[in-house]
Amino acid sequence: MMTMAGPVYNKIMKSLLILFCVITLWLLPVEPLSAQAPPLPELIRQTRFIAYTPSGFSISAGKVSAVGKIGIRNDLILLRPFFDGLITYSATSGLEAIPQIAHELGYRAVILGIWDPLSEIEIQNVVQAVRQYPRLVAAVIVGNEGLYSQRYQRQDVQATMGRLKKEFPPLPLTTSEPFFLYFKTEYSQFFNGHDLLMPNIHPVFEKWFTPENSAQGVDMVIEVVEKFRANFNRPLLVKETGMPGAASGNSAPKDGFSQQQQARFWADLLKRFPYSPSQSLAFFEAFDAPWKPMEMGRILPGDHSKEAFWGFFTEDYKKKQVVDRLKRFEK
Repeated sequence: MMTMAGPVYNKIMKSLLILFCVITLWLLPVEPLSAQAPPLPELIRQTRFIAYTPSGFSISAGKVSAVGKIGIRNDLILLRPFFDGLITYSATSGLEAIPQIAHELGYRAVILGIWDPLSEIEIQNVVQAVRQYPRLVAAVIVGNEGLYSQRYQRQDVQATMGRLKKEFPPLPLTTSEPFFLYFKTEYSQFFNGHDLLMPNIHPVFEKWFTPENSAQGVDMVIEVVEKFRANFNRPLLVKETGMPGAASGNSAPKDGFSQQQQARFWADLLKRFPYSPSQSLAFFEAFDAPWKPMEMGRILPGDHSKEAFWGFFTEDYKKKQVVDRLKRFEK
């Protein structure tokens, strides 16, 4: 009996020690987010954000093709000389790896998107990212144009925001919708309850817009931004605006958008946009998405050919003319 007591005792003590370590780590307080994340106005002023969906991501007949870490890493290596901030749309199907890779590649900030406010997987992935990379995650966008398209309800957005705010009180939270929704009376209280505003302002969807007159589109963006400043006392980061630019060798959209027009639009907008410490714009978007027109046509009638060509790069990493209008970051 005495020969068995020693090994059994050692096993018990080892198990208790492991259990003690696990409990201790679990009880360790999370470092306060306010002490780690830079102030929101500073991030808006200093960061060059681009809306990012991985080049390898696609949806066909409603089925999502997930992306891998290698593809995301290659994307972010290509983007890093021109952009130091990312805005994502979802936190699943492989996109949950973006914060880790962005951290490793030295990005300044990531604004994480939750596509479906009711998705527990996305919510938990965002919670994990904020806990793991509190200096990197600048804000969270709960939903994208889902109120306008009626994919979800206001209470769905508010419920998820409430959960995240309880978990991370200093973390800035918002949602993203077409700009005109922000000025509807019934939405005033809803948007005023957010920490920042990230609307989508797209002149190309206006009936009067033509690709040949990009200056008129820039006028519209600036006018809408001025309206936001007059109606809201919140930091503003325009999440989406821009012009499609068909890539050489690809089928051009029916409306005739070209790389030259895309570059002209952005050059004019960057020259005229009223930047301030709490007012800026993001670039839209990182890569062309040839899958978008067919998928959008499955849901909405009409010609969606332009939706394939918003990228600053093609899906196979060819640089468009608009990229030459951007100053590279020094190494």
